[in-house]
Amino acid sequence: MPTRPTSIRLSTSRLHDRADRLAPKPILSEGAPRLAMSLLVGDSVRPTRAQARAFARFANTCDPVADDLVAAMRRDRTRIRAQFEQALEHGIETVDDPAPEVQAFIDALDDVPFWVDYDKLDLAAQAIARMPVSTLLAFTTAIAFPASYVSPRVNDVLLRGGDLAKRAAARIVETVSWSMDCTAPGGMERFGEGTKNTARVRVVHAYIRAGIDRVDDWNTDTHGRPVNQLHYCVTMIPIAGVALAVMAAGHWYSRRERDAIVHLYRYVAHTMGVTAELQVTSLDELLRLIWLAVWSEVDPDDSSRALTDAALKAVPRIYGVDGPGPANRIKSWAYYHFHADLARLSLGSGYSDAVGIPRLSPMAALYPLWFARNLVRDRLSVAVPGGAARAARRGHRERMRAVGEVKQRLDVRPYERDGAVHTVGERDRELRAGRTR
Repeated sequence: MPTRPTSIRLSTSRLHDRADRLAPKPILSEGAPRLAMSLLVGDSVRPTRAQARAFARFANTCDPVADDLVAAMRRDRTRIRAQFEQALEHGIETVDDPAPEVQAFIDALDDVPFWVDYDKLDLAAQAIARMPVSTLLAFTTAIAFPASYVSPRVNDVLLRGGDLAKRAAARIVETVSWSMDCTAPGGMERFGEGTKNTARVRVVHAYIRAGIDRVDDWNTDTHGRPVNQLHYCVTMIPIAGVALAVMAAGHWYSRRERDAIVHLYRYVAHTMGVTAELQVTSLDELLRLIWLAVWSEVDPDDSSRALTDAALKAVPRIYGVDGPGPANRIKSWAYYHFHADLARLSLGSGYSDAVGIPRLSPMAALYPLWFARNLVRDRLSVAVPGGAARAARRGHRERMRAVGEVKQRLDVRPYERDGAVHTVGERDRELRAGRTR
């Protein structure tokens, strides 16, 4: 297991030398990341050593409000959970004598930051809703998931908190469904499904932390705290990035729409429990945060390869083409390689080779056609007055129906809090058994 980057004690003048910035890692020097960095902001987003040192300290910062709530739930499961769900669904004022931990968590949820702009949230939701679910699934499977497996430390948490290698298809669809809840019209209002489900995911993270804290093989010196703020960045960045990266597939956003999308994901991060210092307010800040996350966390290993392989092999099952017969075999091959090619083109050959993404197949020749079709469709949908709003309403209905059908076919269920802790315990026993063989 690689150790976290450590910094030699530098003089104050060198620590703050603007010219002595972090050297780029290969993942940012090729493929789509290099293109994004060079075209959008150039070298200005490279962090200084002082910024890197400040960022690294968040490895030991978690989410005290959620941790306190989970501790209370584990002491008095039935009462505290009932209070939490009642307050989440209907407001804290409907709960008789709420526990202090429930009160504190819901208060944090109810305290809307001064910077939240609901018009921007609406604009972002409208822009994202134009994107068909096929594009969202493709980019989530081929980019967001492989990009979130860059860190062995994060992977260790993921493998302890859920059998992702075996549940890859369901996990991808769960994530897509949650993302759609957050980006739906009104999804991030107080009683929107995005807000409520993000709060539940936040509690699940705290349950996983509690489970890992009970095992004795977690090395805080090398890993930091389990499910820490750096882990939030590594998993949230690809999801937010996908919402913007779909422009490479022909779904074009105006500058106002891009700014609104960043604003939306800032609020999602706030609701998830990401500390204010790591909530981005602009595309430049998002790219600088990517730099820092890459510097701190990217070091793919066998777990990165295994999880990426599982995500890509889940593609035929997600699209329902994994059945018997020659037609399904052909479709399965085509869907798999279309997504694998998208992953390689997006993440670059160096990282793709490290995690075992196959070389480009003939399916890559379809990308120009895919881009052209999406671009024409997207531009036509907004060309007439009121067209953007109509396209968003139609797109949202189609996305919800399509994902609902996939969830039903795969029997997708949300993460369960007890299951998260139970899985951590089972995984710990498996690790112990493996070491004694």
